[in-house]
Amino acid sequence: MTNEEFSNNIDIRLSIFSNSTLHGDSTPRIEIVLDEYEKSVFLTMAEEDVAKSFYTGKNAYGESFEGTEEMRRYLSNLTEEALLDTPIKNANGLPYGMGAGSRFFTLPSDVWFITYEALKLNSPRTGCEDNPIVVTPVTQDEYHRVRKNPFRGVNNRRALRLDLADGVVEIVSSYDNFSYYLRYLKKPEPIILVDLPDGLTIGNLSEHRECKLHEGLHQMILDKAVALAIESRGYSQPSQKS
Repeated sequence: MTNEEFSNNIDIRLSIFSNSTLHGDSTPRIEIVLDEYEKSVFLTMAEEDVAKSFYTGKNAYGESFEGTEEMRRYLSNLTEEALLDTPIKNANGLPYGMGAGSRFFTLPSDVWFITYEALKLNSPRTGCEDNPIVVTPVTQDEYHRVRKNPFRGVNNRRALRLDLADGVVEIVSSYDNFSYYLRYLKKPEPIILVDLPDGLTIGNLSEHRECKLHEGLHQMILDKAVALAIESRGYSQPSQKS
C-alpha cells in the first residue's frame, strides 16, 4: 500500500465511521478529520503495534516470529545481524564484571528484539571451532541462581547475557577472548505520508517514508491506525484482528 493509498483509505474509513450510528444511539458522532501528520503518527503507532504482535505471537494467528515461514516473511525486512568484536569498559570504567570471562559490548543503536545470539572464539580451542557457543539471556536475579548450575549456568557450550543500561550488555562465558554475534529485529521506520512542515518529526525523521513491512501486514496497520484515531476522539475502539 502506497502512502497515498494509506491516506485515502483512512479518510474513507473515518468518514464512514463519522456518518454511521450505533444501534439505538441517535447521538451524532463528531466528524473525525486528520491532517497528514496526524495520520502518520497513528500509522507509525499501528505499525509498531502490529510488528510487536507478530514477534510475540499475540496476534490472530497465535504464531510468533519464527513459528512458520509466513510469520518469518512478515518481519523479514526488519532482520539485521552484527558481529561485535571490540569489548568496552562498563559505566564504572571496569573491563570485567562477573568474572574473567565477562565482557561488555554496546549493541547497535537500531536493536529492537534479539532473535539469535552466539559467541565466536577468537582463540580456537579443539572441538569448539565448529559449534556455536549459545548465549542465553538472564536477569540479574536469575544469574545468581544459575551461575553454578552445570545445566543452566556458564559452561563450554553456553554463555549468559545480562542487559545493562544504555544499550550495553554483559556477556559471561568460560572464555576470555571472543566476539559476540547477534541477529535481531530492528525497530521499523516511521510511516510518514508527506514531508513534514514546521520542524515536525516522527522518530526524529521528517521526510516522507513508505511502510517497509511486508505488504501482507498493510491492511492490519491501516485497521489499527483507524481504530487508534477513533479511540483518540473518545469512541470505543473497533475490534482488531491483529
